[in-house]
Amino acid sequence: MKLFYGACFVLAAVLVVTSCNAGNDTVSGNNRASTAVDSNFFNRKIEGEITVSAYDSMSYRNFLEEAARAFEALYPGTKVNVETFSAMPEIRTGEQGGNQMMLVQMQDDPQGRSDYISRINTNLMSGTGADLYAMDVLPLHKFAGNGPLENLDSYMEMDPGFYRDDYRENILDAIRYRNGTWFLPLDYDFNYFTYDAALVPMQIGSGLGTEKPINAEDLLKIGMDLYDGAYKLFNLYDYSRSPRSMYNMLLSENIQSYLNLETKKPNFIDGSFAAMLNSVRDYGEQGLIPQGVTGQQDAGQLRQRMGAPTDRFYFKQYNAVSLQSQFTRNLGRTMRMVEGGMAAGIDSDDEIAGIEANADGSVPFSFNQGFGINSRSRNKATAWAFLKFLLSKEMQLSVNTLNIALPLNNEARTEKAELTFAGLFRNGGGVLNDQQRQALEAYQATVERLSDNINCYVVQDTSLNDMINQEAQYFFGGSRGADEVARILQNKADLYLSE
Repeated sequence: MKLFYGACFVLAAVLVVTSCNAGNDTVSGNNRASTAVDSNFFNRKIEGEITVSAYDSMSYRNFLEEAARAFEALYPGTKVNVETFSAMPEIRTGEQGGNQMMLVQMQDDPQGRSDYISRINTNLMSGTGADLYAMDVLPLHKFAGNGPLENLDSYMEMDPGFYRDDYRENILDAIRYRNGTWFLPLDYDFNYFTYDAALVPMQIGSGLGTEKPINAEDLLKIGMDLYDGAYKLFNLYDYSRSPRSMYNMLLSENIQSYLNLETKKPNFIDGSFAAMLNSVRDYGEQGLIPQGVTGQQDAGQLRQRMGAPTDRFYFKQYNAVSLQSQFTRNLGRTMRMVEGGMAAGIDSDDEIAGIEANADGSVPFSFNQGFGINSRSRNKATAWAFLKFLLSKEMQLSVNTLNIALPLNNEARTEKAELTFAGLFRNGGGVLNDQQRQALEAYQATVERLSDNINCYVVQDTSLNDMINQEAQYFFGGSRGADEVARILQNKADLYLSE
């Protein structure tokens, strides 16, 4: 029996909306959020009450509640309150044709996110609110620097119990922004590409691989030269409201040309954004990529896509979790991630083309969970201790974490891979045979090689993301032209950034 994992996300994509930062930005003036701590700070007794706030119930609630109870047991006299605000999604499991599936249907709620951000912003600016905040939907560019987040640089430098080399240090380097570290991610994710070796000649494939980042535009150029009408270039639909689509991929890679949060200067009207929209539509109309999916797939449509794939694509885009399938496909078990906006394709001849880069060559990462400390917290010592606890191997291996990202903790990342392979093959006592062990080691080595390329975290603003996605729907729905969409976005983004 093959084992499949599928997820249908009916939601707008969370897209990047400003340039990458490598810690070179400067902040002027008196920065109250970057107050340094001294060594005595870490000698304080861990006690008292703290509150952790998160918007996304699915990603955070069960995990945080488990962590809170474990932390309270470790430090008697502490109390950790957990606040989450979004509605839990519908989750169904079942089998079809001997294949196990998990269907997750999430309804997007832009207004709910906006209301949450407004509430948190009001609390933070008034000196109230939680001690720790999940940073997945909060606008970092508004809260960092002179904002209400604590600069964690001195915490990491001065705490004798924090060791940077326990984690992926290039990720810690990448999140430095405005001369500080304003949150810590618990995990990280990236996109990578594969190419079908049965379609892409060896002389071209030899120039691709795990060592060299590459972006979609480069692969499209290669594919256009090879295209003969028999197979489509990419496994992505032209447009989808889910995070995967040709539109979302090209927007993410080129967003720095359209929007800069640091200068507060949108640039949707120089022609490049409209050209991108028109090119995606043309790709679909010309048959170069799949066409016609709007992101409103229901569970029945997803089940149809869970069968054995019959199509081939020159190139495919995946996330880091899907990398496991590259190394288990010939071992009697298959793990396949199927997301909205992505067409399932034959992968028996797939080879890795490289980690996905932005148009400027920088290599970004995203995260599922990450936390910052309120600079006005009355119990920063306990808040920092809890954040470190969330970063521990114990918590990063929790069964309550969503398995859609890689642990930042190095030991947890290694052990999680071993546990996943043992569970996939269901071997007695979790012992892998020689072939399975070789596959595991090859997978782990590839994860680390690809991860070595990461040098960038792209700051984003979910309110602007929602504006962009709303207007894109009008274009792909046919009610507005690309130039009109660009003009409307320019005005909306200009007004938002001037507030």
